[in-house]
Amino acid sequence: MHDRTRLVISDTLALLIYSTLGAGISELFIAGMAWEQVVWARLMAIPAILLTGWPYGLYRDWLFRVGRAQSQLRRLLFDTFAFISFQMPVYAAILWTAGATLPQILTAISSAIVVISISGRPYGLLLEAMRRLFRVSPDGLVQD
Repeated sequence: MHDRTRLVISDTLALLIYSTLGAGISELFIAGMAWEQVVWARLMAIPAILLTGWPYGLYRDWLFRVGRAQSQLRRLLFDTFAFISFQMPVYAAILWTAGATLPQILTAISSAIVVISISGRPYGLLLEAMRRLFRVSPDGLVQD
């Protein structure tokens, strides 16, 4: 498998896992969406995740380089900022398309921002773990 392909798959799979679990729980228990709405939102998210998983990884890597995110604190802050600034507009569109009301969308986004503020770094760690699993670095090179 081509090195760049492995990077695309690892980044996309990490976002798919994180978004399905994290957003689904938030939509159901915090935003008060019905099971049917959650299922539709998660299904509607799949194409968006397939389209944004790798670009998000590139965006995050760029922010890390520009911000020299080497310390654990800086990595936490940059992971949180990257996820909020990149994914929240996509998430709002998915919820709207799935039939969520404006109050539900605002509640889901607000809770997602709180959750992401807490879990931004764990998502970054998941992304890094997926890259190790697929043996690729952010530049798409195979790691031995």
